[in-house]
Amino acid sequence: MLVSPSTLKIYNASAGSGKTTFLVINYLYVLLKSPYPDEFKRVLALTFTKKASEEMKNRILQCIKEFSNKKVKEEYHFLFDCITKNLSLTKHQLFQRSEKILFSILHDFYSFSKNISTIDKFTYNIIRSFFPEKEISLEMDTDQFLLKIVENILYRLKNSEKWSNILIQSSLEKLKKGKNWDLRKELFKIAHIMVEENNFLPIKEIKNSSIKDFVQLKNILIQRTKIFEKKCKKKGEKFFKLLEKTSIQKHSFIHLDLPRFFQKFKDGNIFFNPFNERLEKYIKKGIFYSKFFSDENQKILIKKNQKKILFLYEESKSIYKKNISNYLLDKLFLKNISILSIIHEIEKEFHDMKNEKKIILNVELNKILYERIIKGTLPRIYEKIGMQYKHYFIDEFQDISFLQWQNIRILVENTLSENGSAMIVGDPKQSIYRWRGGDAKQFIKLINCKSICYKKKIKTIEKNFRSYEEIVKFNNLLYQSISKIFNSTIYQDIYKNYKQKIEKKSGGYVEINFIHDFNKNYKEYIYYNIKNKIKKLLKQKYALSDIAILVRSNEEGNFLSEKLVEDGIIVNTSVSLLIKNHLEIQIIINFFYIIAYPHCYQKRVILIFLLLEKKFFHPKKNDHDFITKILFLPLDLFLKKILFKNSLTSNKLYNKSIYNISEKIIESFGLLNQKNSTYIYSFLDFVYRSMKRVGNSIIDFLDYWELKKEKESLVISDHINAIRIMTIHKSKGLQFPVVLIPFTDWNIFSKKKEEAWIDVNPHLYNGLNTIYIEIETYFKQMKHDNNIRNFYEYYLSNIKFDNINLLYVATTRSIEQLILFSRLGNDKSVSFYIKNFLCEKKMWKEKKYKYIFGKEKKNT
Repeated sequence: MLVSPSTLKIYNASAGSGKTTFLVINYLYVLLKSPYPDEFKRVLALTFTKKASEEMKNRILQCIKEFSNKKVKEEYHFLFDCITKNLSLTKHQLFQRSEKILFSILHDFYSFSKNISTIDKFTYNIIRSFFPEKEISLEMDTDQFLLKIVENILYRLKNSEKWSNILIQSSLEKLKKGKNWDLRKELFKIAHIMVEENNFLPIKEIKNSSIKDFVQLKNILIQRTKIFEKKCKKKGEKFFKLLEKTSIQKHSFIHLDLPRFFQKFKDGNIFFNPFNERLEKYIKKGIFYSKFFSDENQKILIKKNQKKILFLYEESKSIYKKNISNYLLDKLFLKNISILSIIHEIEKEFHDMKNEKKIILNVELNKILYERIIKGTLPRIYEKIGMQYKHYFIDEFQDISFLQWQNIRILVENTLSENGSAMIVGDPKQSIYRWRGGDAKQFIKLINCKSICYKKKIKTIEKNFRSYEEIVKFNNLLYQSISKIFNSTIYQDIYKNYKQKIEKKSGGYVEINFIHDFNKNYKEYIYYNIKNKIKKLLKQKYALSDIAILVRSNEEGNFLSEKLVEDGIIVNTSVSLLIKNHLEIQIIINFFYIIAYPHCYQKRVILIFLLLEKKFFHPKKNDHDFITKILFLPLDLFLKKILFKNSLTSNKLYNKSIYNISEKIIESFGLLNQKNSTYIYSFLDFVYRSMKRVGNSIIDFLDYWELKKEKESLVISDHINAIRIMTIHKSKGLQFPVVLIPFTDWNIFSKKKEEAWIDVNPHLYNGLNTIYIEIETYFKQMKHDNNIRNFYEYYLSNIKFDNINLLYVATTRSIEQLILFSRLGNDKSVSFYIKNFLCEKKMWKEKKYKYIFGKEKKNT
């Protein structure tokens, strides 16, 4: 159970297995084993989130504090006895050592705190040491930084003939295909691709290509696709010339399949597979016309020219199969090549702006360190770290990115070679951060691959200390059933071999509800069921704070939170209560818009309708006449008409701060009242923060608001008795007595248009090993191209795994009760797999919409 020197210990810890306690025990073991009370200075514990690192620090301190008391509290007896037994110490010896360690920690708390850190913070501290003479700050707001870069580039591009031509050409190509072209949006997209860690290696390769290389490659691709299209066209034309020459009629061929095939070749309609199984079957059997075909003359003509037709078909098929893979990739890459060629310009602006502001982006920390390591220019500080730390603890390994592991691995291997120790804890089933670079396969590879640098000891923590029996049993059976959906044996085995042992007493309750009769408004019906369930739970003596509602998206969280608040139920949430959704805030923002843009009449109309909704005034005429009469008035006169006695003029607002203007708007419209005070004060707090960020320009403030409005929400204390609503991502690592999952029917395949890098032959793409293409659903139909089809199947496999992992994280948060609400969907919905599980267990019945495991009661 405990860390031994020179061995990398890897623990596969499923949800609820008590891995934090496990890490704390091993950390304490290292500290208490050492004769030195300051051994904590030689121990580095890395976690994925700040919350996890804080929890670990608190637990360790609490344990050391308890152990240093002669009377250890009952809840700490297990840990105390475990450590005394493993270290062969008397209770008095452990008490003395703990006392000395506690004294040492309190006298150097900085070192203790610094050495239990998130990976990002640890990386940042190393990078800071690269610039000892410079004041470098960390920029967390990547989007705001990239938007500024885009604005600067757009300004510069206006004066650059070379780049303007490229962008005009790119925009024309998009418009030809009937797509909207928003240059700002496209540049922002490319800037994002550049900084995302998942794109680090391919982007690094692309940066090695000049604009000249891209222009040359584009011309090659265009030429290559045209040659192939021309070859196909010739074959199509040759077939129809043959028919004309031999007097064979198109309709003579069975089902017209062969003429249709060659028509596609002739028209250049070859992007999608022109072959069909029926045609192939008839060609192989030598069948060219139907047995019911009665025109004997046509039969004779076809038989006479059968060899020529067959030869032409096989020749066309051979050309197609030989070239189609490159043709498809060329066409797909041509969609992005023009905009990718501007990467150098973005890169230049990126570095200039970072140097000017003396910042580094949070998203690039791992890349900066990795590049230093592979260049071999590792500073002394990294060598110092290697000498400083003797023991390593790494938590949530399944969420660690490739670059993060490469950066830490060198330290881990170094300490193991010098008789130190290292322990890694992870769970591939909880890998839900692929978009941030996390990859469960890295953890699986670490488990399965041999290493010449160190010994390995792998163990699975099998017990579930969190959930009651019925919940553990339900999850065991559900995920063993779901394991069958994976084509990948790696993913299949992860869930197939999943079976946790039950540690808690018998009890627990699982309820699955399939919503079937919701009269079109599914969300409202879900809320109705959620509200009734909450009432029932309160009758069972649960507190509001015992209940957590887990959602897939912020939008779902916003909807439920606002409905609960409307019904007087107290909510504590990180995803909802967005201030942008409230009428009073919308009035303030629209008022700012009409000040900033006096001739934007659309904003005036919106403001009038918001004020009518607020019942701020009641026009004598009907609404339409009132709006028509005042809409086009000069600004001050317009304000006078909508404010009546409480007149605000542009002069009164001139030279005032945005904060003061906000207060004036609130006062003039009487927006502040007891019910909305928290929203108003939250908005004013945002105004205050934004002024520090973007200054006192109303236009800059509105731009900043548009950027941030989806994240600005009320902050409610954790200590109040309130229902918690959060996304599944944010619930990771947490537990709740009761968990409600209201929309358990999300699509396991992303509906969002995605792009990815695909491996290619560098000889065909000017030395590029990977190219950037849009992922299309029609990839699965490309039977004559294994490369693209395999790439698409790999992509789908990963997406499927990520979404099943989300379901796993959600269903393993509950201690006593787990309640799911869903609607039946097709095989793309997670609800389909829940239904499939019930079918396997012979529990499913048509017109039965509620399934229960265990007894519905509060466990003591």
